Amino acid sequence: MSAYRSTKKHRFSYFLLIVMIVLVLSVTFFCCQLAVHIDEISRYESKLLAVKIINSAVETVINNISPDELIKENLSESGEIASLSLDPKNTNRINYILSDTISSKLKEYEDEGFSVPVGTLSGVTLFNGRGFDIDIRLQQLGAVSTHIRSEFVSCGVNQSKYRVYVDIMVELRAVLPISSIDVSVEQEYLIGEKVIVGKVPNTYFSA
Repeated sequence: MSAYRSTKKHRFSYFLLIVMIVLVLSVTFFCCQLAVHIDEISRYESKLLAVKIINSAVETVINNISPDELIKENLSESGEIASLSLDPKNTNRINYILSDTISSKLKEYEDEGFSVPVGTLSGVTLFNGRGFDIDIRLQQLGAVSTHIRSEFVSCGVNQSKYRVYVDIMVELRAVLPISSIDVSVEQEYLIGEKVIVGKVPNTYFSA
């Protein structure tokens, strides 16, 4: 009887050991998956907010400028446009204003931060929007990079457009309670254009 009880006890101990090993492996796997989802979703949410901030800054700045401030025309003796170029003085000024405005708006969120429900960070659709909030703060890394450029685009017979774009790049760090993630955001915006009817100018200059 004693030997039977001892064997039964050993079997039960083996069973508990197997259960514990399975639980530990399951928890480890879940934590690894959770870490991956937290990284991906935090990066996505941070980029989403950064793009929203950049869009707002660009809209604010662009509403206060006109294409004539950006584009310089040189006319030929017959009155036709001989060449087009970006105005360097206004281009530099707008680059500075854009960079400063974006940095100021990012600073507001660096101080306040934003939050995402832990259920959303888990990556499980069923838990999306549920659970307590995880605070995330955005920190700007280095200066905002802005570059204004131009190009000709054909838009019909004997007609073209001279378009001016600004390329913006921002390096950010999303800071979570237990980790941080570096995020790079690059956006392109059309900030001005001029329709040209007739012969396309032989030369144009882009910054």
